[in-house]
Amino acid sequence: MTRINLLPWREARRLQRQRDLIGMLVAAALLGAGIVFGVYTEINNRIEYQQQRNQYLTGEIARLKKAAEELEELKKTKTRLLDRLNVIQKLQASRPGMVRTLDGLVRLIPQDIYLTSFKIAGTQITLNGVAKSDLVISEFMRSIRDSKLFGEPALQIIETKTINKAVQARVFELIVPIKVDRGLTGAEGNT
Repeated sequence: MTRINLLPWREARRLQRQRDLIGMLVAAALLGAGIVFGVYTEINNRIEYQQQRNQYLTGEIARLKKAAEELEELKKTKTRLLDRLNVIQKLQASRPGMVRTLDGLVRLIPQDIYLTSFKIAGTQITLNGVAKSDLVISEFMRSIRDSKLFGEPALQIIETKTINKAVQARVFELIVPIKVDRGLTGAEGNT
């Protein structure tokens, strides 16, 4: 005999398919959520790692800037010290020359001339003084010219002045070149 199934099989099959579809949708949604969560977590981890690297680099850059500033300061200090050392060496080298020049000048001054001031600038000496007469100044200039230390003197100023209301004297300014540069720049003095 033939059996006829009168149960609503189509509806049962449709319900089964619907359940299967919902199950697949839920599984796909869970899988999608898991993938999104995994990607989100990986991106956050990479961002944190990059921020750590950036902080490390920022710290290293700051440290290197500080070291560069310290190095620049050391270079400036080195330059200042080298300049001082050069000045000291020049002064030590010029010390005998200055003594020799001043000693030679003192030996050339006649008895009737009184120097009021002198100034050494570069390779020349400016002498200011008082003399009894023009003849004494001329003799002084000749003795300077004949010396081995000095060149031809140039008389800049000569005036007659009355000193102590009775004595007339000649006030003069004389520029004397130094033959050999002895590093006497900038020295000044009064006699």
